Amino acid sequence: MQLQIDRVGNGTGSGAGREVSPAKKAELARLSELLKNNNVILLVSIADLPASQLQRIRKALRGKATVQIVKRRVLLKLFEEAAKTDKKFEKVRDFCSSLKESCGVIFSNEKVFSLVKALLEKREKKRAKAKYVIKEEISIEAGPTGLMAGPVLTELSDAGIKAGIEKGKVVIKEPFTLKEGSIISDAMANVLTRLNILPIITGVFPIAAYEKDSGILFKASRLEINIERTIAELRDAHSTAFYLTLDINYLTADSVRLIFRKAYRQAFALAEETEFVTKENVANFLAKAVMQATAVNALNEKL
Repeated sequence: MQLQIDRVGNGTGSGAGREVSPAKKAELARLSELLKNNNVILLVSIADLPASQLQRIRKALRGKATVQIVKRRVLLKLFEEAAKTDKKFEKVRDFCSSLKESCGVIFSNEKVFSLVKALLEKREKKRAKAKYVIKEEISIEAGPTGLMAGPVLTELSDAGIKAGIEKGKVVIKEPFTLKEGSIISDAMANVLTRLNILPIITGVFPIAAYEKDSGILFKASRLEINIERTIAELRDAHSTAFYLTLDINYLTADSVRLIFRKAYRQAFALAEETEFVTKENVANFLAKAVMQATAVNALNEKL
């Protein structure tokens, strides 16, 4: 794929006609080469990402992926030029045109979800800060906190958490939930710190991923995976499907033995009820006949 990078912009707006510096040309050429040699392009948000954590992520992905921080205009130009020679990049170009800020771009030949999983494992939790927007729901359970009575009681009250004192220690009276998207107040930041709850999650957050082989553009909602929850949902789905196959006698590798056992028990019970003799139940019938004969003989002797 050869980029035409004489100018930045699409002919309109403030960027139209602007000459591209040699550094920008070199950057676009390098990104073009990465785009050519990798199957997966993952766009990630790097807002509030510490430089030290970014270095750890790069080190962890060494040999598997290349992490680049790219300005929005440069990223858009990359896919504008790519789309001129290959229409499959048009959907990525259109998506990039809606971006509001620079982002990280990860080029890789790993599977999309394997890459995302590796990034999820590199997220870190930090202490609460006022005005931070919660990315995951936080639940504070009722019960003892281990904190001594004092100013913390007022802080809990200011944060909207009902608490009291028992045996000189602070006890939370009712469960409290801070929903995703909530903004941490000053009082809540103090409370979360005292309770040793780390609500700030730093790392890279997927914005979108494009897989060249399949031509699929994955949006953020399809990339954010809660591994534990997904596994639990799969187990529930498997259990529901398994019991359904038993109910409707649908044969699968998992259900065939149980269905045949159930059929055998039902057939055996039917043969017993209708006194239909088989090699499986003949012993039962003979034993029953012996018992009946013994009972008749005993009755005759009494008479």
